[in-house]
Amino acid sequence: MAINEFDINLEKNKEYLYKSLSSLPDFLFILDDNGMYIDAKFPGSHNIIDLEPNSILRKHYSEVSISKDFNLKLEKNLNKIKETSINQEFEFSIPNETEIYYFGAKVSELKSEKNEILGFIVLAYDISTIKQKIEELTSKIEQQDKKISDLEKEADFYIKQGDVITSQRTKIQKDRDRLAVEKEDMAKQKALMEEDLNFIMKQGDKIAEQKHKIKKQHDLVQKQNKKIEDSILYAKRIQSAVLPPNRFIQHLLAEHFIFYKPRDIVSGDFYWIKQSDDKIYIAAADCTGHGVPGALMSMLGITFLNEIVNKNPNIHANEILNELRVHIISSLRQTGSAGESRDGLDIALCIINHEKKELEYAGANNPLYLIRDGQLNETKADRMPIGIHRRAKESFQNHVITLKDNDLIYIFSDGFIDQFGGEDGRKFLSNNFKKLLIENYSKSMYDQRIVVEKVFEDWKGDRKQLDDILVIGFKIAFGKKEVKSKLDYDWAGKTILIAEDDEANVLLLKKALEKTNAEIIHAENGKDAIRCFKNNPDIDVILMDIRMPIMDGIEATTQIKHIDKNIPIIVQTAFTMSSEKEKSFKAGCDDYISKPINIKELYATVCKYIEKND
Repeated sequence: MAINEFDINLEKNKEYLYKSLSSLPDFLFILDDNGMYIDAKFPGSHNIIDLEPNSILRKHYSEVSISKDFNLKLEKNLNKIKETSINQEFEFSIPNETEIYYFGAKVSELKSEKNEILGFIVLAYDISTIKQKIEELTSKIEQQDKKISDLEKEADFYIKQGDVITSQRTKIQKDRDRLAVEKEDMAKQKALMEEDLNFIMKQGDKIAEQKHKIKKQHDLVQKQNKKIEDSILYAKRIQSAVLPPNRFIQHLLAEHFIFYKPRDIVSGDFYWIKQSDDKIYIAAADCTGHGVPGALMSMLGITFLNEIVNKNPNIHANEILNELRVHIISSLRQTGSAGESRDGLDIALCIINHEKKELEYAGANNPLYLIRDGQLNETKADRMPIGIHRRAKESFQNHVITLKDNDLIYIFSDGFIDQFGGEDGRKFLSNNFKKLLIENYSKSMYDQRIVVEKVFEDWKGDRKQLDDILVIGFKIAFGKKEVKSKLDYDWAGKTILIAEDDEANVLLLKKALEKTNAEIIHAENGKDAIRCFKNNPDIDVILMDIRMPIMDGIEATTQIKHIDKNIPIIVQTAFTMSSEKEKSFKAGCDDYISKPINIKELYATVCKYIEKND
């Protein structure tokens, strides 16, 4: 920057300069009224003093140059002093390679005696040391401020904690007061409880005694329940033994099915099949009630049916029902009085005559369905039961149906039709039952049974079974070997063992069987029967009396079946409803005949087994 010489009259301005330089600066700058640097030449000196900032700085500080910071701040403060005529102060820094120098600067006006502004004087003082001390003090102050702040925060925390503690103390005191009250109440309650405990202790002996009595009663009830359950299970075995065995049914009805599902352990529904000469008797019955009462009625029904047919094999279907009704009314002592038991049974009874190719049917409330060529025909039953009724003096109607090969006959109880189920919880009803039979009639009887059972289970679902279920279906097949109609059996080459201790019965059996040309062997007791069987492996059938000395027929049957499980054994018993019959089947017998011996029944029963392999 070019600067014109500007002589300063030191003498004239001496006082002013002395005032300005009362404290010696580290360096000074003189600027004209335009802010341009001036080289000063003092009086009495021929040397011009170079007051340019960089020149001055290098005389005091090596390797230091004026910074941009200084120029900017100087220009800013010159503008302010020009505007206000007020001295301006500012700080600036000059960095070098190792450190930073800090300076405090003061800008003042340089005036003449006439108070004219000649220029400006800038005094600069090195404040680096002071700045450092200020920074150190500032750091210490900040640290102290931080400590003070931390202390204040801590003090605030403890003050707050003090408030909390005071609050907690107040709460604790309240809790103490409350606990004191509760303690007093508890003491009172304890006293009352001790009184109650004393009372309870006094009652303890009575309770223990009552508990002991209850336990005895419970044990007694358990024993009684066990006896009742055992009795019912025993009754089931007896009822199962009284029902016709599967082998016997298969012999009479080659193609058939029986869907039999008791609601309880024992059943009020029963099926009955019997053969006499050229006739086959089939019945599906539903006794009043179910469970044990129904089972007792079923035993009466089976016994009376056997008795009626044995007495008169040529009896018609409706006559069987008429006589059965008389037996039931008489046995139950029914008079028709008000409030009297109305026990009885509903039944569908068929008699198949192979020689005439006819079927007789009589029904008490239970109908008969016949499917022929895909068409279902219903033969309705009389609307009255087997038992006391306002129409008890009327005869049941006898229906005669001419049969054809492949006719399908269905008889049943009302359990299936009356079962509630399905999505709406309604009865199955007879129309749906007819539809079920029609849709599946072309299937085998075995497959029909599977379908009928599945439909019932699906319909019932999770609901309770309401009644015993019985459905019997069989196919007419005259092409099969017909049942013999006359007593002209020829069993030449066959051997029959009679195990019997009663001489009169032995003579009767031998007399009846000698006409068949079969070889007869006699054993006087069960032990002798076993010996005879071992010595004669060609025996075809055994007639086994149940009650014999030395060894009874049940034990003999068990041992013989261990030797040959396939040998047919027919027991003879006079107690068709006793446990002996059930024990006999459990021992392995295949069939039974009742005493006194019915010759036709004897021939028909023996024929089932002695000719089965022919």
